[in-house]
Amino acid sequence: MEISTLAAYHCLAFVWYFFIAYSITHLRTEERPSEVFHYGGQWKYLTVLNLVLQAVFYGVSFLADVLRLIKKLRCAKSVISSRDLLFSALAFPLSTFVSISFWTLYTYNRELVYPKSLDGVIPLWLNHAV
Repeated sequence: MEISTLAAYHCLAFVWYFFIAYSITHLRTEERPSEVFHYGGQWKYLTVLNLVLQAVFYGVSFLADVLRLIKKLRCAKSVISSRDLLFSALAFPLSTFVSISFWTLYTYNRELVYPKSLDGVIPLWLNHAV
């Protein structure tokens, strides 16, 4: 894939994940069930932390693509190696774990991972995006 196309994809993915993480942090507070967000708020959920990690990964990927496009090779090499380390050590394993564990537990018992009381708090489009 051409670098400029890849940079455009990484930019769009970064903006999308940033928007979703921003939307989650600005949920309406008056309708929140007290037992769900009691300790740690929404930051106690692994899916929210995974969103932030994905936003950081795509931001670093976009930066690496931009540095490769403007021919800053010395800076690009260190950013590319940190992007690869971030992907192989954190982003891929955590995303895989979150996805498999969430859907396994959701199939077993929905209340364990996504209580029905959250249906009125988190909009359907935001829940699907997460």
